[in-house]
Amino acid sequence: MYTTVLVSDAKCERLNRLLGKVGTVLTPSSEEECLGVLERGGADFAVVVQSEDGRGVAFALKCAAVSDATVVFVPVRLLPGMLLDKLTAGGVCVMPSPEDEGACELFFGQLTAIRAAYGAVLRENAGLRRKVVEAQAVGRAKCLLVERRKMTEQAAHRFIEKTAMDNRLTRYAVAKDIIKGYERKGTSNGIGA
Repeated sequence: MYTTVLVSDAKCERLNRLLGKVGTVLTPSSEEECLGVLERGGADFAVVVQSEDGRGVAFALKCAAVSDATVVFVPVRLLPGMLLDKLTAGGVCVMPSPEDEGACELFFGQLTAIRAAYGAVLRENAGLRRKVVEAQAVGRAKCLLVERRKMTEQAAHRFIEKTAMDNRLTRYAVAKDIIKGYERKGTSNGIGA
């Protein structure tokens, strides 16, 4: 289930029902509140309904710029090609006419499938970033042991592995301790060997 932020001046009962099938629908009272939810990562989708006076394009683009949410713009009248191009270039999906329920259901079905794949990519990316940070810390700790304790690289590696195993810690936790030990003022040995 997904969380959707719906931004509209009008009552959108049909759209609310459709979005309710996808998950929870939030209706913030202001654009600032909506942006706050999006910046905190509190929504998977942001649906911006064009106001009767035609406004909403700039806000939809702003939503796309400040968050990882999938932003959908719902036109209430035909959009000029220039605005359509501007929205799509800014990463905003444009929904077909909200009057065609079948097309809207198909549209949101496709969007949820895309969002699921995007979520998987984001989780994989976060995992890879975490592994890179951990590998960098272990590498830095090894360098400190080689430099300050005159260990060989293999001995430094074994030291980190053994310390982690003996203390039931991760190699990353041990590496962080070693780095912190050498960063403290007046310490030249890091953690005990």
